[in-house]
Amino acid sequence: MRMQRPHVLLFDIGGVCVVSPFQAILDYEKQHSIPIGYINFSIRELTPNGSWHKLERGEIKNDEHFMKAFKADVEKPELWEKFHRQKSPTTKIPPVPSIDTESLYWTMMSTARTNDPFMYPALKKLKESGRFHLAAMSNTTVFPEGHAFNERTEEDVRELFDVFVSSAHVGMRKPNRDIYEYTLARIREKWGDDIRPKEILFLDDIGENLKMGRTVGFQTIRVRLGRTQEAVRELEQATGLQLLDNTTRAKL
Repeated sequence: MRMQRPHVLLFDIGGVCVVSPFQAILDYEKQHSIPIGYINFSIRELTPNGSWHKLERGEIKNDEHFMKAFKADVEKPELWEKFHRQKSPTTKIPPVPSIDTESLYWTMMSTARTNDPFMYPALKKLKESGRFHLAAMSNTTVFPEGHAFNERTEEDVRELFDVFVSSAHVGMRKPNRDIYEYTLARIREKWGDDIRPKEILFLDDIGENLKMGRTVGFQTIRVRLGRTQEAVRELEQATGLQLLDNTTRAKL
């Protein structure tokens, strides 16, 4: 189905505009012989009341208490058993691994400070064109006061958005409907009450986030891990603008 030309482009941040923190999780699992997908599985299973979800809603501080709670969450024996039973009901379950959640967390956050090599240049071209409103809605965490990651650089992707909704600052997180409605209200406040949900194109890397986006009426593009250039190509089709360089386009 052909997309309607959007008026507002709404972006997730991690895994879309910057390198995915999921890559750091994948790398950690590979390096420590943890079954691929287990850490994300354990986080999802504890929705909405796990320590990770509370951190992303800004309900708890980003400190040693969170790190201990996060470690306890991902090392729950019942989750480890459930994960293995789903994969192979008859296989003997190995001991629960020790997961260094503090190291994992900061590696995730460090990874996510790198702008995506395809989406970030595309965003700058979109901004320079002046033809579309740019907004962001992202599940975030708040860094401790005084931490170096609080400092913004000239290439901080957040500088490209006129509306930026951060889950940890508004007390809501995707895929709950409330943050989508809140973001829509912010968009209308900024650019006009007549903006309809179908005039908003939403890019995210998580299927359930996109599903809720479609429920509220947004058009959507799925950004897959390690394949952001494909999403930029879809964005070209949706906007009518050339956003990739010719070399990258030729490889698609």
